[in-house]
Amino acid sequence: MLVELLRGIQNQFSGSYAVYAEHLGRGEIIAFGEVERPFETASVMKVPVLVEALRQCENGIHCLDEPITYLPEDFVKGSGVLQHLTAGISLPFRDVLTLMIIVSDNLATNMAIRTVGLDAVNQLCRDAGLSSTQVRRKIAFDSPDPLALSSPRDLVELLKAIHRQTLLSPEYSAIALDIMERQQYNTILTRALPYELLDDNGDDPPRVRVMSKSGSLTGVRNDAGLVATPWGTYAIAIMSEGSTDPRFHVDTEAQVVLPAVSRAVFDHFVGDAWARETDA
Repeated sequence: MLVELLRGIQNQFSGSYAVYAEHLGRGEIIAFGEVERPFETASVMKVPVLVEALRQCENGIHCLDEPITYLPEDFVKGSGVLQHLTAGISLPFRDVLTLMIIVSDNLATNMAIRTVGLDAVNQLCRDAGLSSTQVRRKIAFDSPDPLALSSPRDLVELLKAIHRQTLLSPEYSAIALDIMERQQYNTILTRALPYELLDDNGDDPPRVRVMSKSGSLTGVRNDAGLVATPWGTYAIAIMSEGSTDPRFHVDTEAQVVLPAVSRAVFDHFVGDAWARETDA
């Protein structure tokens, strides 16, 4: 039984986690843990920043070709590459947003927040009905306060809005999904999924496509995304906290244990159809 499986995964984990997922074709929902409680988002907060930036480009406030300059005030360490480059360089806004998502560039995120405005990002969250979601500040590591808060359910609602093109036009929704599909930190959602379905060496595109954003802080690992399969698309958000493993490592506890949550959801939603096809 799925609930027993998810409970067993929780028993293997030193922290706590919650998962919320919805099959977008038939509306079936999976919920385990405190799915409506706000968690620290870590870098998953970059998704609402991306959507608001694209919304402003769609509305003519900014444009994707607009040069955005790296100012000294944007500097922050952590993930990404811009911290290692020279202040004063300019990149097209599209490239800033791409770096923010695909390599989780913190400095690019600060450039994007400065460009679109924190208030606008939070207005987007209100417009989308995300009552538990708030981006509180630009990225810095000198404050003990949460960077941003959201719930697994809110994140799934945001992913559904991107998929259903209710916040952005079809053109800009496609841009958001294209950027998210290129994410290189595939830590939790994809790690335990069937490799033969994710590998694009034989299929272009691969049969299962994951458009996602992960996030990590000490003791916190999150991953949220859309999983598109030949047997339907679903949105999923896994959020965790309190892990006693402080490492930023590919085999940190959460990244070993929590991929089984993603696989359990995959098997529940589409595993039978995939198995029938494999056996045929």
